[in-house]
Amino acid sequence: MRNKLLVLVSVFIVASMVLAACAPGGTSQPIVQTVIVDGQPVVVTATPETVSFTAKDPTVWVEATFGDPETLDPAFDYETAGGGILMQVYDTLVWYNKDNASEFVPQLATEVPSLENGGISPDGLKVTFKIRQGVKFHDGTDLTVDDVAYTFQRNLLQGGTASPQWLFTEPLLGVGIYDIAEVVDETGALDDDAAALQAADPAALKAACEKVTSAIVADPATNTVTFNLAQPWAPFISTFTGGWGSIQSKAWVQANGGWDGSCDTWQNFYGKVAEDLNATALGSSAMGTGPYKLDKWEPGEEIVMSANEAYWRTEPIWEGGPSGVPGIKKVIIKSVEEFNTRLAMLQAGDADQITVGSQADWPIMDTLVGEECEYGYVNCTETGNGAIRVIPTNGISSRTDLYMNFLVNTDGGNNFLGSGKLDGNGIPANFFSDVHVRRAFNYCFNYETYLNDVLQGLGTRSKSVIFPGMIGYDENAPYYDYDPEKCKAEFEASKWTATADGWEPKEDGEISLMDTGFRFTVAYNTGNTARQTIAQILQAELNAVNEKFVVEVTGLPWATFLQNQRARKLPVFVVGWQSDIFDPHNWVQPYTTGTYGGRQSLPKDIMAKFEEINTRGVSENDPAKRKAIYAEFNQLFYDTASGILLFAAGGRHYEPRYVQGWYNNPMYADNWFYALKKN
Repeated sequence: MRNKLLVLVSVFIVASMVLAACAPGGTSQPIVQTVIVDGQPVVVTATPETVSFTAKDPTVWVEATFGDPETLDPAFDYETAGGGILMQVYDTLVWYNKDNASEFVPQLATEVPSLENGGISPDGLKVTFKIRQGVKFHDGTDLTVDDVAYTFQRNLLQGGTASPQWLFTEPLLGVGIYDIAEVVDETGALDDDAAALQAADPAALKAACEKVTSAIVADPATNTVTFNLAQPWAPFISTFTGGWGSIQSKAWVQANGGWDGSCDTWQNFYGKVAEDLNATALGSSAMGTGPYKLDKWEPGEEIVMSANEAYWRTEPIWEGGPSGVPGIKKVIIKSVEEFNTRLAMLQAGDADQITVGSQADWPIMDTLVGEECEYGYVNCTETGNGAIRVIPTNGISSRTDLYMNFLVNTDGGNNFLGSGKLDGNGIPANFFSDVHVRRAFNYCFNYETYLNDVLQGLGTRSKSVIFPGMIGYDENAPYYDYDPEKCKAEFEASKWTATADGWEPKEDGEISLMDTGFRFTVAYNTGNTARQTIAQILQAELNAVNEKFVVEVTGLPWATFLQNQRARKLPVFVVGWQSDIFDPHNWVQPYTTGTYGGRQSLPKDIMAKFEEINTRGVSENDPAKRKAIYAEFNQLFYDTASGILLFAAGGRHYEPRYVQGWYNNPMYADNWFYALKKN
């Protein structure tokens, strides 16, 4: 997910921590735990407080977590904290079929459009949703097809490259169009520049708006909304499941400062950022048709939601799934930064669930476990007296990787490049334009060390950019593995020639990289110990091949890290991506022609090759043909060696043993409270 901070928190364990486990009926047991204090093992015996297996209040859910939403405007929010709230308060046209990220069930639509039911035209260019009748917004007004069409028209016209709207601009306005401003000026010069857009040619502005309104058309007579696509788009249905697919009330949005519906004025509403939106109810409040109503959001304190007692759903969403009004009547999400405090709340029964900040927290949580289940919530076995249940998961569809920048931006200087010269004390800006260097880095990363030391052995090695389980992922695709000898051989093949403008890689160059060596800096975002370790693994392995290979590792505050990354100042950077939709296009596009491809300064000829493959892949609806197309992508990415692909991390879900109804969907990590019950 673009601009998404995937936070990992390092936990330092002290001897004074009290660890609790309880027998049924509340009988406490002492715990003997070995912890590390100042680098030395210390045995701690703690007598825990009593914790009951029974919920204090089965109608109230309390969750302790960290991190606030950026905004609650579905048109702009593009991060997990906000998305976790939107999925409770709003409904989308379709939803996931339980824990299956590739199958969908109708929600505000009465059926999932398909070729068979006529919802998708034979040429794939029209997708029509039949809208459910009798649904009411939280303010008691009726949901109409005009509300649905307006929602997506307004979202596109509000635009902003930091928003998720590129997910709709590409299928509706054309491949490669990532913002509505690019319909006005195809060069992208107007992107995110509200003042410049407002000063553009009025005729061009109106034409852009009319292109949007003609692409999304409501028909009250048939109670349908039709999306007219610019080209066939295989993942189009899945795009509606995210927070950006939340259906809003046209009247409510307009009453709170949203687009007035006129193509003569839309430019006045373009490019709003979170600060602008949160100054109004558009960003600081929410009003949908979902199972919960937002009572309040106090940033840094708590978010409170109450059950929608007039919720429209009368039939189970899937066989055995939830229906009717929510069983949990109030949800309180408390902002608690410290893991120790969150843990204490769980032990005392003051929280039904807490955010486990990283794999480093697992050993502590495991001391509280009394029931273990297999993946899929099956074969649950009592293993002790602990009050907590643990379930292994496939995590969420996210991965952290390393990216190499083909042409680093040196405007105004760049300390990440050391001397900026091929003199042993730095690297030139085009250092990673040499494929031998890129291959060497791939061979020099110790993947097993990362798996065991950071992921604690729970992870699936990614053989390609495409996330495991998606169309096009191939276990037999070519990939790089740890091989110091091949790493050394590639460095030995890296030869350079001095030119008037700097240095260029040449097969017969007179400068040997093995003889000269290099020095540069790898950056990660401060506090993310997993990414720090990734950089340090690379640092150690390169230096082991040649002591003249010096990599310095530095942490930057998140905002500074992003700023330097977007400005293409970082020669190598460690960052993550999370799926917006469970589809390969949501991986191949950002890694090559979109977000990260741009930040790596991929050459135009390489980008063009990826663009051609990506366009064919996303436009093809036949899974077998798509798989063959993405086999071409896998080979090209391997040959290019532009990044170091790591692991899809596994996970663990911890919950009190009185909880029922949770399920693991790889598209999000948050609870869908509508499905939960407490006994």
